[in-house]
Amino acid sequence: MKEADAQLETAVRTLRSYGARRVLLFGSYLHTPEAARDIDLAVQGIPLRRLLDADLALYKLLRRSFDLVSREEDPAFFDLIQAEARVLYEEG
Repeated sequence: MKEADAQLETAVRTLRSYGARRVLLFGSYLHTPEAARDIDLAVQGIPLRRLLDADLALYKLLRRSFDLVSREEDPAFFDLIQAEARVLYEEG
């Protein structure tokens, strides 16, 4: 398993521990991870009161620039993202 895949897998586990029911990968990392400057993730299910904690946990884990978009915080943007995103996790 490549380091990048392992990082994403760990990120998904971390986000799930904060309540994520769905995790999406979008943006440049989805298409060209080797050239991407950051990792763009979108989540659904993390309560807003826990979002900052999840963000800080990802910062410690990834040690690189990333964006975390929450459906609970911005449903319209999340809906736009999901059309082009890859689902990394979805509660079954």
